[in-house]
Amino acid sequence: MIADRIAKQQLNVIILVDTSKSMQGERISQVNKALRDIRKHLVDMQNENANVNFAITVIPFSNDACFLNGDRSTEIEQFNFKDLKGGGWSNLHLAYGKLSELLIKESKGGIMPDFGGIAPIILLMTDGHPTKYPLSKEMAELKKLPWFNAALKYGIAIMLNDERTHNVLDEFVSGNGDVIDCYDASLLKNIIQIIVLTASKVKSSTTAMGAYAPIAKNVQVVQQVKAAIAEVEDWEW
Repeated sequence: MIADRIAKQQLNVIILVDTSKSMQGERISQVNKALRDIRKHLVDMQNENANVNFAITVIPFSNDACFLNGDRSTEIEQFNFKDLKGGGWSNLHLAYGKLSELLIKESKGGIMPDFGGIAPIILLMTDGHPTKYPLSKEMAELKKLPWFNAALKYGIAIMLNDERTHNVLDEFVSGNGDVIDCYDASLLKNIIQIIVLTASKVKSSTTAMGAYAPIAKNVQVVQQVKAAIAEVEDWEW
């Protein structure tokens, strides 16, 4: 019904994907599988939920960063995912610039509502340290944005044990999310789905909130994601 759609809030799911050369093979293949499946699951969740409509943005980054298909934000039903390919460097600072463009009001060129709204879910996944380091300037610019500070943020460290990269991911989530280690590329698809779908389910149960309101809700999401990961036996879905 039209009245139901008008009453719904938009929940933005923003995914930053490292597509550098080291992501070639199984790693990028798992990311592609996860993003294709996420569309179906979010459509089903939206159909069952009276509170929100989902929108998705994918930002691949390597030598450059861009919005997948040129779309800054796409209603989940219209999301036409095209497989990502690996190659080039890992210019995360460029992806941060693209993210900054999104996390401002629509009236100023971003994708966030001018009034009210639900804080977004942001997922960053990488398998190595960024080409440019440190990212102090870019992170400082992001932290000026209320929607970045209020967002639920997750970092996925893919098959690495690198202190510098972990520091980058820890700084990105800013205490308002979590960093997950994925030591086996074959598990990446499941980890991505657990994070996005569990977080979306919990956050979509919340109606319109201001930019600073959802912090307590984010704590609840983090706890539920950890529980969901712990409960999966042998990662067989």
